[in-house]
Amino acid sequence: MNGEYVSKLNPFATIWCVIENIFLAATAEGLFCSMRIPLNKEHDIVKKKMKVPPTYMIPAFIGIGYANPEEVQLEQYNPDIEKQIRFGRWK
Repeated sequence: MNGEYVSKLNPFATIWCVIENIFLAATAEGLFCSMRIPLNKEHDIVKKKMKVPPTYMIPAFIGIGYANPEEVQLEQYNPDIEKQIRFGRWK
């Protein structure tokens, strides 16, 4: 890969690191988080409703709050690690 093109991705990498840190901090405080990447016209509609300056871009919508205690909990998938990790071989 050309280093010039990889460097153009640095702002996005920074954004994702910041979002991850926000999620970690919120979780440490007992809060729950969600994220949505705006698609198509959604970005512009939300910007207009929130009166965001035209030169700003919203890369993601982040929701933070307390979970509904009555919400159904999904069963956690526990993979068989021994079948997924390989040392010195492909399969």
